[in-house]
Amino acid sequence: MKHFKIIRGYNAEDYIEIDETELEKAYASFLFKKDGVYSGGAVRGSEIIAIQPDYHKTMGWNRGYKLGEDDFAELSNTGIDKNMKLMLSNTKSKVEYLFHSGQENLIGKNVSIPELDSPKNSVFREITEKIAKGFQA
Repeated sequence: MKHFKIIRGYNAEDYIEIDETELEKAYASFLFKKDGVYSGGAVRGSEIIAIQPDYHKTMGWNRGYKLGEDDFAELSNTGIDKNMKLMLSNTKSKVEYLFHSGQENLIGKNVSIPELDSPKNSVFREITEKIAKGFQA
């Protein structure tokens, strides 16, 4: 299972641990400034600074351990770093799509969205372009 951090402050320990099942809910809280309760604690949406991969917990490393060159090489060689960043990006796109298509009730349910499953789908391209334009304004 992959784990992530909801960053809510600038100190090393100012984060809440979540797993991949709570990622959609965390992005909705972050993007729309809604408060949320997670397995690792509660946070106000307005306090969320970022959502990042928690490589320590995912890899079983001790919390607070400073990652070194070998650790980053291991993350790269196993593909975990790219996989987790892709998961973050896809989840953000999915939450934005559900919000803009009026399906907010599906956020956090981890349901499959056929329109988003195929990047070759013209509906997917059209929706992501509209979303990108909407957030750039």
